[in-house]
Amino acid sequence: MHDSNELLEMIQIQALSWRRQGIACPPIKLSHAQAILAANRVVLPPDFVQMYCVANGTPELYPNWLDKNYCSFLPLEKLHTEYKKWVVVDTEAAKTDYLGVTVFVDFMHRSWEYGFIRDASAGTYKIGIMAGDSEFKVLTNSLATFLKWYLEDADTIYDYSHSFTDLGRSNSLDKG
Repeated sequence: MHDSNELLEMIQIQALSWRRQGIACPPIKLSHAQAILAANRVVLPPDFVQMYCVANGTPELYPNWLDKNYCSFLPLEKLHTEYKKWVVVDTEAAKTDYLGVTVFVDFMHRSWEYGFIRDASAGTYKIGIMAGDSEFKVLTNSLATFLKWYLEDADTIYDYSHSFTDLGRSNSLDKG
């Protein structure tokens, strides 16, 4: 679980970073956010709702432009959950499962994307990098941590490598 003060601080720093780059990141009212999510059949964890209420992604960038970290955070209106069979990789194992992934960040015009898998029964989520068509490598279970890495331009958020390449990843992803 995250510290809510840390999350709010990371969200505010992220929004300030965008403003300093001349990127609009308008807030969105909770009632409007809930209406959009219901219309698009997307369920967000509370951490993500908090982020979007402070800064509704980078709508003037998506889908054609990028920020200084080569990312475009999808505005709430563009979020969708894709249900299909995914290979979910974490530090200990990889398993194939049919589940929903919601993309919220596009890196370099879909070179890869970042999304989350929600575990409604546990009230948790996992944020991961999607470098392959049906592959989700877990990076963290904390939006605050993800935003911190994003703001630091940390190598962690670019690392899609893992030891489970026999699960169907295209070999082209492993060549450097």
